[in-house]
Amino acid sequence: MTPIKPDTNEDKIVGGKPAKPYSWPWQVDLCKVFDSDPSHSCSQECGGSIIDNEWIMTASHCQLLTEPGYWLAKIGTYDYRDENEPGEVVFNISQMVTHPNYGQPIAEANDIALFKVEGKIEFTNHIQPVCVPRNVNDLVHKGKSAYVTGWGNTKENGVESFKLQQVEVPFLEMDECIKEYGSNHIDETMECAGKKGLDSCQGDSGGPLVTKHSDGRWFQAGIVSWGSGCARKGYAGVYSRPSANCDFIASTIGYDICQ
Repeated sequence: MTPIKPDTNEDKIVGGKPAKPYSWPWQVDLCKVFDSDPSHSCSQECGGSIIDNEWIMTASHCQLLTEPGYWLAKIGTYDYRDENEPGEVVFNISQMVTHPNYGQPIAEANDIALFKVEGKIEFTNHIQPVCVPRNVNDLVHKGKSAYVTGWGNTKENGVESFKLQQVEVPFLEMDECIKEYGSNHIDETMECAGKKGLDSCQGDSGGPLVTKHSDGRWFQAGIVSWGSGCARKGYAGVYSRPSANCDFIASTIGYDICQ
């Protein structure tokens, strides 16, 4: 099976464009179903990414205040309103594991969580895992960029997009990231990417920031975590680094997935 190639020749997250349908095959729509909702519709809450045939990687702050039974994972999805997309599969969540040091030693540090699905994810041309890097030191610096995808707001305090959006965002050097937010808000489990007009936003949380390596494989450099507003001048998006938490991932899923 051959995954659908994304259109990366041009660049709504914020400042982006609709993705080519099913071209980011690891993208997951994590939605919640509440007993208080008589329609029992699934409310889109966060993004996530497939890292193997049972596990989804997302942000710890997405997991707060709800139990596994409230969550569904929609995989192979482009328009989250469409209940009959070809190849879409919906999974219940059986287990949620938040990083034990989430929020320590500073707020939003180690913002990573793993959701286990009930059953097994079958890989198709619409559904594929993303690679998790062991080190991103050669990627996360000025002059490099990555793609972030999601169904979040298309502008600060705006509305969500029904169709998956993508945008290419430039990385910042760590000293630039610290300059924007202060050393008491940034640590080695984080990285900054984006600039005025180009950013992730509310609703994109937990989603993937990915970069293509020279061998053609896509690696997840970051998880949408936090930031000051959306696409503001002088405030890039802040992403959690999966590479900083390879031990947590391995201890949770049972094997070392980082490459």
